[in-house]
Amino acid sequence: MKNFKQIALSIFILLLFIVFIPNFSKATTSTVSTDEELRTAIEKATDDDVIKLTTNISLIKPIEITGKRITINGNGFSISKNDNNWSDNGSNATLITSGIDAKVTLSNITLKNSKKYGAQAYNGGYLVLDNVTATDNGYGGILVNAGTVEVIKLSLGHNGLENSNNGIEVAKGKEIPDSEKSNQPKLIMNGELTSTQTENVIYLATNDSLTEFSVENTDTTKNQIFLNGNKIVVTDENNQVVFKSNENDKIQLEGESFAKNITVTIKLNDKTATVTVKENTVLTKEDLTSKINLASLGLSKYSITGFYTDEKYKTEYNFEDPITTDTTIYAKLKLNSTPKKDTSPKTGSEDTIGIALFTMALSAIALIVLKRKDI
Repeated sequence: MKNFKQIALSIFILLLFIVFIPNFSKATTSTVSTDEELRTAIEKATDDDVIKLTTNISLIKPIEITGKRITINGNGFSISKNDNNWSDNGSNATLITSGIDAKVTLSNITLKNSKKYGAQAYNGGYLVLDNVTATDNGYGGILVNAGTVEVIKLSLGHNGLENSNNGIEVAKGKEIPDSEKSNQPKLIMNGELTSTQTENVIYLATNDSLTEFSVENTDTTKNQIFLNGNKIVVTDENNQVVFKSNENDKIQLEGESFAKNITVTIKLNDKTATVTVKENTVLTKEDLTSKINLASLGLSKYSITGFYTDEKYKTEYNFEDPITTDTTIYAKLKLNSTPKKDTSPKTGSEDTIGIALFTMALSAIALIVLKRKDI
């Protein structure tokens, strides 16, 4: 029996270790300063490894990463093409490629002077751009080539031919079979996208096998990306369009459609408040009430009793209808009643006790005076 208890206890302790003791990552961090060291570090890297640059590195040929999940941290340095010693890899002349079954995160780095693109997500590869600058690259800054690109922070300079610009190009190389539907290009906005140029900040390729393209926004992204007819638009935190793509009616676009800003004007007696919502928003009475700051309008003594379409408050506003155009709504106000001040004496209050003590003191003085007269 004793042995059984010891075995059971040992098993219980082992299970506790399995459940509660964290798995210690085997990820490593290495530093590199040359093209050769960078390639060696990538070749030896396993999932979650981090490779840090200690200086600017010029490449003699493209770097292609497949089958692993790694981070290349530029530490503020750059990766560029070696002008005196460069060889394409077939048709690939991009500096860094996140290829099949790879997830590559580029952080704190500048990609410049590429023969074609600074970086690309190719045929199912996943590329994360976290504080990346892409500038002065021959064909374009970033290529979404039947892979997924996630933008956390990307700054684009001028990329492309001398008299034109190509920031983020969306494409599907002709060598990628159309049957590989899962490898359609996708762009995820998860932060901030800036550009010194306005032309083709996003460019939809027209001369390859691109047939579908999808866009997605995270919940907390500063810039957002939307469909707008047969083109793509990028908006700022105020839902104002800052970048537009070219139009391509030959591809199927998937994602959330752009909705322009609508101004709702609320009339409150002689005061006015404005609320901005997206087109086709359906407001509720509670939503609208919460967006109006009565105190800031000098109406803190009032409360809203209803919303109407006319200034005489005859027709109530229908909150079931989506807002499709600039709208004026009239809010009916009611003056809040002021509670009457209770002036009745309170038993045990400080005033009552004070009066009682004062009365007692006067009585004591009177008694003393009377006794002295008797004497």
